[in-house]
Amino acid sequence: MSPRTLHIAAACLFDEAGRLLLVRKCGTQMFMLPGGKRESGETPLQALIRELDEELHLQLPASALTPLGALQRGSSQ
Repeated sequence: MSPRTLHIAAACLFDEAGRLLLVRKCGTQMFMLPGGKRESGETPLQALIRELDEELHLQLPASALTPLGALQRGSSQ
């Protein structure tokens, strides 16, 4: 069985004091960056804007977000 590829988009959101916003899903103990899985046909930016609105009711214009890069994990990890 081949590994499944997940395409996600996440945001590093800082406040004026330099604190990083982390979220925690209900029923879990781990904190993570806000964001989520891309839907079919979405760009990473579109997915992130949608996820921030769905999860946090945070509506940011695309112009307020700056891509930091991409990460791809190899199959050996």
